[in-house]
Amino acid sequence: MSKMKSIFVKIGLLVLLILLVMESAVLVLNYKTLYDSNYADCEADIRNAAKMAVETCEAVNLYDPPEHADTDKVLSDICEMFNITYLFAVEPDIRTRSETYLAIGFGKDALQEAKANRHRGVRVEGMLNEQQIEAYNGNKEGIILHEVSTFDDTLVCYMPCTRYLDAANRKYITYEKPAVIGAEISLDSVNQTFVERFQKIALLTLSMTLLIAVAFALLLYFKISKPIRVISGRMSSFVSERENKKVEKLEIKGNDELALMARSFNTMTDEINRYIGDIDALTREKHTQEAELNIARRIQMGLLQPDRTEHEALGIRAYVRPAKDVGGDLYDYRILDDGRVFVAVADVSGKGISAALFMSRAVTLLHQLMLTQSSPREIMEMFNDTLCAKNPGGMFITAFIAVWEPETGKLTYTNAGHNLPYILSDILITLDQGHGVAAGLFEGERYENACATLREGDTLFLYTDGVNEAKNADGGFYSTKRLEDQLTACIGSDKAELPSVILSDLNRFTEGAEQNDDITMLSLHIKERGGEKTLRLLSELKQLEVIRDAIRQLPVSEDLKKTLFLAAEEIFVNICSYAYDEPGEVEIRLRAGDGVKLTFSDRGKPFDPTAEILDIDEYDHENAIGGLGRFLTFSIADRYRYEYRDGKNILYLYFSEVNQHDNHKEA
Repeated sequence: MSKMKSIFVKIGLLVLLILLVMESAVLVLNYKTLYDSNYADCEADIRNAAKMAVETCEAVNLYDPPEHADTDKVLSDICEMFNITYLFAVEPDIRTRSETYLAIGFGKDALQEAKANRHRGVRVEGMLNEQQIEAYNGNKEGIILHEVSTFDDTLVCYMPCTRYLDAANRKYITYEKPAVIGAEISLDSVNQTFVERFQKIALLTLSMTLLIAVAFALLLYFKISKPIRVISGRMSSFVSERENKKVEKLEIKGNDELALMARSFNTMTDEINRYIGDIDALTREKHTQEAELNIARRIQMGLLQPDRTEHEALGIRAYVRPAKDVGGDLYDYRILDDGRVFVAVADVSGKGISAALFMSRAVTLLHQLMLTQSSPREIMEMFNDTLCAKNPGGMFITAFIAVWEPETGKLTYTNAGHNLPYILSDILITLDQGHGVAAGLFEGERYENACATLREGDTLFLYTDGVNEAKNADGGFYSTKRLEDQLTACIGSDKAELPSVILSDLNRFTEGAEQNDDITMLSLHIKERGGEKTLRLLSELKQLEVIRDAIRQLPVSEDLKKTLFLAAEEIFVNICSYAYDEPGEVEIRLRAGDGVKLTFSDRGKPFDPTAEILDIDEYDHENAIGGLGRFLTFSIADRYRYEYRDGKNILYLYFSEVNQHDNHKEA
């Protein structure tokens, strides 16, 4: 008898295990349905909360300066009523895509940081999205979307508030500028609610399973028969039979408990086989998708230029690392046929497949435009209009485009909403001009060219916000300040490998944290060539000795040095005397090769020294004033050229070693 009891205890435990497996399978299959139901409930809550908030806000004039503490409290009460995180009213500014808080209520899950930074009068730049604009334009249905804000990952609903009650006249007055009501619920709260519900269902299911198992075990205890041993043996051999694909169903006779058990076992085998089959199919599909994503990544990276390029005058280094298998960042560069150098960095809104497709189109378009358009402004305007023409997803891209002229060192650039790049020279210089909106948003948008100087030894550094907005394991940002500190520290060292230096520091900062955005960097380093020197001096005669020292160091003959002394002194004295009312900056570049090229640049009064050069045969040595120094300089130079560009007087003088003695005699 005791042996028989032991057998049925084992049978009961086995049945319990089988039931638990079945219930687990059911829970897994119903997981998404339960989650979607919970998600739909949360959408209904924020939509109802938004409607109630609109009714509340219509009772007051939101734009009226007096206290709105009561409104904030009512909004907070509504938050508690519908268990949402934030409920607010904002004044939208469509032109600047910014918003100003008019009132706000907080739920129990609201972050302290949000409470400290979201209150009446706070203006948030650049955060106005298309859904808020749609609500502002009168969509009262309640626009629901998923947003990742500065403070939280939320589900938000937008509705317009178009009027307010004039208590004195007992009538509604329509706002000239409607407010937008927003109801937010933290996705952490949504998920927590779902987990709590799912745990209750799982616990209830487990309890029911245990009760059924106990009842079933008691019935088995009092019914000892051959069918039980058959069922027990079949259960024991189920796994091996399934592996051999020879699972036989139990024969069912009658309608008693044993027959029900047999039916349950047969149903269980069907469910498990179906469930395992589904898992196998999902696994195969996942492997296929991973293979396709790897191919897409290789194709996407193949659209980009090599990550390093060396040229006799410059070196380019680039780095890109998507946050997912594919990303939306891109960089591009090209040394054009006329010697100019084109560089660009851009960042598509969003991440993943959609951003990668948009990025592929963008980089291909840049390749074409750099060869057909002459300036960054023209490239950006054509780039923007082409992207806007076919953009069904409403995506946009921030971009920085620049062209460098090696002959003059001039860097012309334009910026479409992108992070501000830097030039590492004697100091860290921020390129903060030439701003425009992101490309792909508004067709016909106009952009402007801005200019800077990129001279020998300088480095241009471009990057995307995946650098300065990278997070560490504690959620802290790498920050623009830390980036600038690292760049400043590189000024006194080798600036040619900037992306590698910044990446090393970035990896140390983010160690242990998941990458949250694509990371891209590009540097253009202008090499210092031998026999060339650049002087930046004040227009003061005492600086002549600095110029003489620089000429003495040139690898040319003594006769040519004397010629250079004479010409440089005449031109510099002329600038000191006439260019500025107060001492100003003068840039002098000396480049030695087969001969010497001497370049003077100043931002003084426009003056062409090559115009109206005196005729020495008609010169009155006793009574004439001025002009002789210029005549002397241009007589001993092999050739010369003047231009007035970008607010600068620029004079080019060329000297060779040939006939230096004759030049001195003639002069």
